[in-house]
Amino acid sequence: MPRYYIDVKSHFCTDEDPSGIELPDLQAARIEAAKVAERLLKSWAGMLPQYSSEIMIEIVGEDLRPVLIIPCSEIG
Repeated sequence: MPRYYIDVKSHFCTDEDPSGIELPDLQAARIEAAKVAERLLKSWAGMLPQYSSEIMIEIVGEDLRPVLIIPCSEIG
């Protein structure tokens, strides 16, 4: 199974996933990324909209190249 890394990019910093997760395909990685985004948006509920709208979830493949970038605004 391929390994995907789910990184969080925001106005403040980039939080890279150091270990990744083995998932069957990109669709499964997208579902996992959505879960990460939902947890973040819930914990950051008080964040100003101009900052929360800039949060992106980046799915990185085994070759350490981005395969998909999802704005949290599309998930939350």
